[in-house]
Amino acid sequence: METSLFSAAAQGFVNILQLKVFLAMMIGVSIGTFTAVAPQGLGMPLVYAIALPIVIKWEPLTGIALLIGASAVSAICAAYLPILFGIPGGSGSQATVLDGYPMGKRGEGRRALGASFMAGGMGSLIGTLTLIVAIPAARPLIYLMGSPELFVIMLWGLSMVAVLAGRRPIKGLIAAALGLLLATIGQQAQSGIMRYVFDQPYLLDGMSISIMALALFGIPSALDLALTKLGVEQQPVPLKGSLFDGTKDCLREWWLVVRCSFVGVWVGIVPGLGSQVVDWLAYGHAAQTCKGGRQTFGKGDVRGVIAPESANDAKDGGDLVTTLLLGFPQGVVTALFIVALLAWGYLPGPEMIKKNPEVIYSIVWLQGISGIVGTLVGFVLAAQLAKLAEVRYTFMVPITAIRWILWS
Repeated sequence: METSLFSAAAQGFVNILQLKVFLAMMIGVSIGTFTAVAPQGLGMPLVYAIALPIVIKWEPLTGIALLIGASAVSAICAAYLPILFGIPGGSGSQATVLDGYPMGKRGEGRRALGASFMAGGMGSLIGTLTLIVAIPAARPLIYLMGSPELFVIMLWGLSMVAVLAGRRPIKGLIAAALGLLLATIGQQAQSGIMRYVFDQPYLLDGMSISIMALALFGIPSALDLALTKLGVEQQPVPLKGSLFDGTKDCLREWWLVVRCSFVGVWVGIVPGLGSQVVDWLAYGHAAQTCKGGRQTFGKGDVRGVIAPESANDAKDGGDLVTTLLLGFPQGVVTALFIVALLAWGYLPGPEMIKKNPEVIYSIVWLQGISGIVGTLVGFVLAAQLAKLAEVRYTFMVPITAIRWILWS
């Protein structure tokens, strides 16, 4: 690693030692924890869409701390609904239901949660370490890139929209073209020519990114929660057993954690996969490779909780590798994170590595620390957080709607 990268890493760590940055991270951790434990419908895209109009007015590092704190801890604490209610807490925790809920029904809910928290924390650290290794490995290659290479990368990034659209690549490309069209609204930087402003002063500076994010992600999520009524209605299984039994299970299966974490990192790096498949890939790998897995998985095997949870949390590190080093979003959350970085004047990708390496390392430090804090929060407040899962959707929708109306 070059000396300049050591300096950037040190400067990045010093930057996050500010009190306001730490407080912002803790606020983000609190928001992410509540979002993970609350009934389905309150996903990270909604949180990011609501938070963007506010945090882009803050100092960059403070806003980054809140966003990273929220997203890093949300995956770690997403196991409450699968284990206690048998309901997926998000797209990355669906496989946890298969063994987590049977464990909860037979009185091992705390053990399952302990294994989930520990596996998630370890997976988050492995994902962060992967990001740390990727930065010095990629930097020499990035310095060799000129305008032609950057243009090709830009085209590749736009083409990835088709991949992220799943089975509808044409719709993805149409959406990308529409986004490019909207980006032309406003005053052209080099020539000063007004484009598509229709004599409206509001459009001189272009479309507001934060308002567009709120309209595209925030409002639909709130309406979906109201219309589909995904609040938890049934009573949870009793929270019995010991959290530390699950911790010991996770430490005993450390090699499984490492393997599944790298599955998560790989899924995070490869465009177009994401959280929809990461838990199933890790679960399938564990069922195939663990001793007796074919017979015990799906019947309350703690390894069926450890595998998907470690992969789901490690995926965030892989997401940031592609997002920060190449500027490609790996999903809605990372796309909104890129929007925030652009609003603060940072351009994710080669330019950010060259000009703002200390900011990248601040993100790395915040990712790692938030993962540790999220794990501790899960252990300390397990019983209290479990009660949040019983909050009804009729209470959440009005509060959410009022927030995005005021903040828009």
